[in-house]
This record gives sequence, C-alpha cells and structure tokens, in this order.
Amino acid sequence: MVSKLQSTMALSLSPSADDRAALNATLTAYRRAMEILDGTKGANLVALHEEAYEEIRAQTGLPSRMATLALRDHSRRMSGLPVHDIPLDSKLFAVKGPDILSISTVAGRVVVPFSVEGYRSGWEDFAEARLCFSGTSINVVVGVQAGLHQQKESTMSNEGILARLGRVIAGVVNSAVDAAEGATPTAVAQQAVREIDKISEEARAALGVAVAAGHRLKAKADDLDAEIRDLDEKIRTGLEKGREDLARAATGVQLDLEAQRTALAKAISDNAGEIGEAEAALRSIASARADAMKRLDDAKRAERAVAASDPATPSQRNDQRLAAALTAVERVTGVPAKPMAGASEVEELGRMQREDAIEARLKAFKEGQR
Repeated sequence: MVSKLQSTMALSLSPSADDRAALNATLTAYRRAMEILDGTKGANLVALHEEAYEEIRAQTGLPSRMATLALRDHSRRMSGLPVHDIPLDSKLFAVKGPDILSISTVAGRVVVPFSVEGYRSGWEDFAEARLCFSGTSINVVVGVQAGLHQQKESTMSNEGILARLGRVIAGVVNSAVDAAEGATPTAVAQQAVREIDKISEEARAALGVAVAAGHRLKAKADDLDAEIRDLDEKIRTGLEKGREDLARAATGVQLDLEAQRTALAKAISDNAGEIGEAEAALRSIASARADAMKRLDDAKRAERAVAASDPATPSQRNDQRLAAALTAVERVTGVPAKPMAGASEVEELGRMQREDAIEARLKAFKEGQR
C-alpha cells in the first residue's frame, strides 16, 4: 500500500443513473461481504481468506481486489454497525483526467465525472482511497502524498510567491536601516532587486501553467458542447424514425456528457480565479521592483555625493574610520576607548616624550654616532 500519505482530497462524483445504480449495487454487495465476515471465526487475514474469500466472491460478485480489501477492512469495523464506505486501491479506481475517474463495480468498470471538493490534513487509512456514500451524495476520498501547502497549482504557488515578496520588501526596509552605519545600502538594494527578479520568474511560470491549463479545459468544454449538440440531432432523428430505443440510448449518453460539462465548468471557473491571482501577483512584483530600483538609485546618488564632498586625504579618512570604530566599540561595550579623566595630561606627556626622542636623535647625528 502507499505509505506516508499526508493529506486527504475529496472528490464529489456526478454519476449517471446507470452508473449510480452500479455504485449502489456495489455498496450492497460490500455490505453482504461484511455480513459474511461477521460470521467467520478466522483469527488473521490468512484464516479469513481461506474461510470467506471464495464465499464472498460467489455470493456478492465483488471484484477480486475489493474482496481482498474487505478482509482487512473488516478488522477495523465494529460488528453490526452500518457500512457506508468501501476501500479502494489503484487497481479499483483511477483518475483519467482533470474531471473524470473510473471505478470498478459489480457491474464492471464505470467512468464518472467528478469535481474536487477540497483538501484536509491527515490520512490514517490503510487503503489508498474510499468510496463513500452519504444520502444521495457519492464521494471518493483519496490520500495524497504532499502536505496541504504543496498544492502546486497556481493558487497555492501564488500564495507562496506573495508571502516571499512580502519578506523581501520587509527585508529591504529593515536591512537598509541596519546597514546605514555600515555604509552598505547599495548592496542591500541590489540584493533585493535580484531576489524580486527571481520571484518574478517563478510568478510568470505559474501564470503560464494556469493559462495552459485554461486552454486545455476550454478546448475540452468546446468538444463536449459539440457532442451534446450533435446528440440533439441524433435523438430527434431517432424519434422521427420510430427508433425510440436508439433515442433513449443517445439521451443517456447526452446526460452523461452534460454532467461532465457541469464539472468542467467548475474547473474552468477555478482556473480563471487562479489566472487572476497570478496576474495580481505579477502586478505586486512589478510595484515592489520599481520601489527597490528607486532605493538603489537613491543609495548610489548618496554614495556619489559623499565621495564628491569628502576632501579628506587617505590618511585623514583612516583616522576618521579609526575614530568611528572606537566610538562604536564604546557605544556597544559601555567601556571608553580611552580614559575619560586625565586624557589631556596623558597626551601632553606623550608629546613631551616624542620631542625628547627627536632631540636625542638629532644630537646623535651631530656627534656622528649615526
């Protein structure tokens, strides 16, 4: 079985009358399988299989894989409680397209349109999916690998893009303030522009995926509309020719196609929303980039202005940097970089000491000792 399933996806089915009857008949047969297992004494799956598998297959007509899953499913149910769901695996159901899946039933495999109801976290079932019945509603609940935040189509992708963009914008402001003393606002703004450009590429890719999906959905919808219109003429012709049996069959096919068209319309609507969100993300990114570029230009102008107005020599600039560094150490540590009391007296003694050293050196030169 599939392991490490982290989330649950619910698919709402829209079966035709015949397919609904097949699904309901499968539930009835599965309930009968649970009744047979309630009457067994098998202590484990091997014993249950030997005692009940053949009887279940003979009495219910369930697909072999469904009968096998029933053995394991029985161990997790309380005896006598109503059964409203059936375990499924990849051999019993398969998603055939963005809005169609197939399911094995006692009447054979049926193809049913669906729409995605939503997601929730967690999947504790041993099966890959469950066919669930509630009143007139029939759903397939599927375990999926990725967490909820990993829905990688446009909606979730744009949410992630916008969140990252917000962090970059906040980082530009905070880093610019933090870097002011370090004289690196230009580097901060340049990095922000690079990050925004990277986010912009991802947003354009997400928009491209959504637009491509929209084209596919609309093309499929156009095909269904054409088939439905074509069946109108066929049904009308069948009735005119007295072939009500053929007209009835064609009407059933038309109803199935209309159900698929309804599901497809929901998918098209969702896709339009995703495209709108992707375009909004790109507009936000463009605005943020314009702001970052303005900050970068301002920082470069400020640097040029400082360089042009600074007449100090290299030695003087070094002295200024040293003084700034000593001031910063004093501010951070609280310890003065030089003594506060008696500082002028110490400096005077230093000058006197230096003058004495100069006189001694000159005397040595005069006496020929150097």
